Amino acid sequence: MRSLVILPSLLLLGALAQHDWTYTEGPRDETHWHEEYPTCGGDRQSPIDLQRRKVQYNPALKALNLTGYDVRGGDFSMINNGHTVQISLPPTMRMTTTEGTEYVALQMHFHWGGASLEISGSEHTIDGFRYVAEIHVVHYNSKYGSYDVAKDAPDGLAVLAALIEVKDNAENTYYSNFISHLKNVRYSGQSTVLSGLDVQDMLPQNLRDYYSYWGSLTTPPCTENVHWFLLADTVQLSKAQIWKLENSLLDDHNKTIRNVYRRAQPLNDRVVEANFVYHSNYQHALGSELRFYLRKIDGKLDELMSFIEKRAKRRGWYH
Repeated sequence: MRSLVILPSLLLLGALAQHDWTYTEGPRDETHWHEEYPTCGGDRQSPIDLQRRKVQYNPALKALNLTGYDVRGGDFSMINNGHTVQISLPPTMRMTTTEGTEYVALQMHFHWGGASLEISGSEHTIDGFRYVAEIHVVHYNSKYGSYDVAKDAPDGLAVLAALIEVKDNAENTYYSNFISHLKNVRYSGQSTVLSGLDVQDMLPQNLRDYYSYWGSLTTPPCTENVHWFLLADTVQLSKAQIWKLENSLLDDHNKTIRNVYRRAQPLNDRVVEANFVYHSNYQHALGSELRFYLRKIDGKLDELMSFIEKRAKRRGWYH
């Protein structure tokens, strides 16, 4: 049975009223957003393609301080807003940055692909590579007291983002509860309740390393007041879990919601920073070193088995 939930007016309006734009081709797709929402044609738009060789290392950037993210108790409203699945978050969830700015969590949602040959649907890309999906945890600056005020302030918003990749076979159990409820919000406007959600477990294990830049909301009205924090580590989901995310929800026209991501926007004169040093040959070097030691281990095992066999024959244990 469908669960009825009384949502805050802000989330309800965002979910049910703002359906005058689409991702797909047509007069309301992203190439036309700027006609109705001029800021969508601005110079500080998101998402972007992060080119790791051009990212500037900033040692002053410390780990984000996340509080209330690991609280498992309570109920979380979840809604199909016609564009994605969105989970409302309690104000006890907070994120504090290096400079001491505190942001209050508002909601989290997802972007994915799945249509035609475009099986990947992350919004941010890394060196031109698009991941299978992306998580956004949206916050507002606590000094403004509410999202309604912060959404128009020049430093009002922040998004903690994470990329999702496919891991063969193994299911991510931290997503089981969320994915099992997708069938309860199949139609646009439907809502349900998640009990006992641990948002921190739904994020990557490494929460320390991240990229940072100033950008915008990735959907209309595309306001350019968002401090982005894209985690360097990724979340891994099984193929079956990704398939359910890509095929469970319907939009206002009862069509499957797929390819819900905006294309990469020009970086222009912005600078992307990171609190870690990127080594382009790190993975290659690590893989080569691992293969080297595995070969050495295999060789030693062969020598050991040969030695045991010879000793056994000498002692007459077997012929």
